[in-house]
Amino acid sequence: MNVRTLRFKLGLTNGLFISIFFVVFGYIRYQTFTYRADRNFDRRLEQQADFFSENLRSTPEGFDWEPSATPADVMALDAIRPFFVLTDLEGRILREEYYGYYVQRMLDAQDLNEILHRPSGFTDAASSEGRRFRFISSTISFPSGQKVVLHLGRSLDELNDMKREYWLIWAYSVPLVLIISVGVGWFLAARALRPFGEVANIAEQITSQKLNTQIVNVRREQEIQRLVQSFNAMVARLSRSFEQMRTFNANVAHELRTPLAILQGETEVALRSSKMSEEIRSVLISNLEELGRLTRIVNDILTLSEVEAGSQILEKKPVNIRTLVADLSEQMQLLAMERNIRIEVEELPDAIVEADDLWIRRAILNLLDNAIKYSRDGGRIQVSMVRDETRVHVSIRDEGIGISEQDQPHIFDPMFRTDPARHRDSGGAGLGLALVKWVIEAHQGQIRVKSQTNQGAEFQLEFPLSRSPGFTPA
Repeated sequence: MNVRTLRFKLGLTNGLFISIFFVVFGYIRYQTFTYRADRNFDRRLEQQADFFSENLRSTPEGFDWEPSATPADVMALDAIRPFFVLTDLEGRILREEYYGYYVQRMLDAQDLNEILHRPSGFTDAASSEGRRFRFISSTISFPSGQKVVLHLGRSLDELNDMKREYWLIWAYSVPLVLIISVGVGWFLAARALRPFGEVANIAEQITSQKLNTQIVNVRREQEIQRLVQSFNAMVARLSRSFEQMRTFNANVAHELRTPLAILQGETEVALRSSKMSEEIRSVLISNLEELGRLTRIVNDILTLSEVEAGSQILEKKPVNIRTLVADLSEQMQLLAMERNIRIEVEELPDAIVEADDLWIRRAILNLLDNAIKYSRDGGRIQVSMVRDETRVHVSIRDEGIGISEQDQPHIFDPMFRTDPARHRDSGGAGLGLALVKWVIEAHQGQIRVKSQTNQGAEFQLEFPLSRSPGFTPA
């Protein structure tokens, strides 16, 4: 699970908002429940006090129950009796022998002193055993004119247990709601973001050769339709820009080839003259070298433009890579000898690939040429090749200046040159590796580079083996 994804953030945000709402709503609900439970408790206690007062009569000895009380009333009174006290208006206790066990204990412990002196209202009290009670005090007037104060109580245990149970259910529900809401948010976010993933998958397939790709929108959501329309419009604009650039490069390259050829030819003719001073001859030779370099640059630009436009067609046929690599290494040995560089070719196995012979030669020749250019005098270049059941691997390693780690991702870009290689006498134009990459990938192969600064570079090529009926891997 990636915490940086929009799906994670949407799921977590959804869960947090729902959980916060549930907590706030639950708290308000708990406070409402508590308020109503307390009110119902007080109302019930008040009703019991009224019922108790209605069935109490005054006697010369003090007070007694109404003899006309029904059996149901007697049972109700018996349930109330354990928690009542009668006092006079000054708070003196009347008929102490009538009171229940808990009331006697609380009277002995003086837990009810505050209540006994209240003529009316509700008051909470706690017994020495830790039980809590709520008492109502009300004044009763008898026909004889006698007035007593009734203090009737009920245990708060049941009410507090109900509140605690409600609170625990609410508290334990919060993590469960959070988990469920995050899960639901994760699922809904995945469904909501799925169209964006589909757009991203199609966008990843678009390259400079596939800029005419358009996303087909089957979604009705306005946000998705707007995204797809904007993306298609952007791709169309990029396609037009790339096409204009390709056309411009190709036209410029075509226009430059003729004047460059004329200049090169006229310079060569001028150099044949015997009446020319050595100073002018030296300048013309330098100009001829620069014209040759410009011609190579223009030709490479034209080739790249044709490649990007898709007008280059490869004529593939079975080619023995072993023979090709060995021949090219032998040819380049003559150029390497000028700087005392050795090209060491290991024993190569036979490997047949489906390839365009001219283009594959050009790619490998370019890599060997670069290895010679950027090797130190007296160094060596190692050429090796291995083959497995499905692919052949070609490696060209030099002991030259190497390529820095930050430059390696860009060396296959057109016109990119590493700082140590910015020498005009190298003869390169920065287009060779871009063409090599295109050739290798056009043959369903791969090219990689392994290098460190001042420790040489190794270019690794991979090609799929031919499945021609006439070739069987060893």
